[in-house]
Amino acid sequence: LLTWLGLKLCDRIVDKMFMLSKLESNKANTLRKLIKSILHYTIYFISLLTILAKFGINLGPVLAGAGILGLAIGFGAQSFVKDVITGFFIIFERQLEVGDVVEINGQIKGTVEEVGLRVTKIREYNQRLHYLPNGTITQVTNYNRDKMRAIVHINVPYESNLDICNQALEEVCEKMKEKYEEILIEDPEVVGITNIDPNGVQFTITAVCKPSEFWGLEREMRKQSVITLNRYGIPIAYP
Repeated sequence: LLTWLGLKLCDRIVDKMFMLSKLESNKANTLRKLIKSILHYTIYFISLLTILAKFGINLGPVLAGAGILGLAIGFGAQSFVKDVITGFFIIFERQLEVGDVVEINGQIKGTVEEVGLRVTKIREYNQRLHYLPNGTITQVTNYNRDKMRAIVHINVPYESNLDICNQALEEVCEKMKEKYEEILIEDPEVVGITNIDPNGVQFTITAVCKPSEFWGLEREMRKQSVITLNRYGIPIAYP
């Protein structure tokens, strides 16, 4: 009963502390979950020792034996220690936080749901939840840091009038600037012809925006590019 009350009390205190703090929401959520995890482990350990003492068990030999056992287990639990240490560095260096969209090791891409002492939880867009030991995380690509550049490639046939194509895409950039002025950090621009391949001539348009708006902006840029080019009578190239 005291253990249950202790857990509830600690959770309430931690939540209250972070409500009064001025930390960013993502960072606050990450640290709150981590602190709760540490407190829960500590309370469970104290509760176990207290219960053993109530049953008249001498804790001296138990703690001494636990120390020796811990040393033996430590040699075989190097991966666990590595996971915990890596987890602290992930938090300290702000590599990822709860709510961030990240790509881990170039393989798993999704939203961070929890950063724990040993395991980080990543949920993919299709809702699969990955449990990753922190020690296995060697590369983190974070899509929620300061700004993102939306990059859209448009291929047009070789027979197209390239000047008119460029004019049409300039018009797309102007529309994007008017419609999404609040989320843009740098104005959209036509980079120009960025590639020539068997499928046609490739134009590229870009815009720097707030991280959370990146995917929506890219989708809209593609849509408006197709609509505008069609209005000018220019099809999208295909093999």
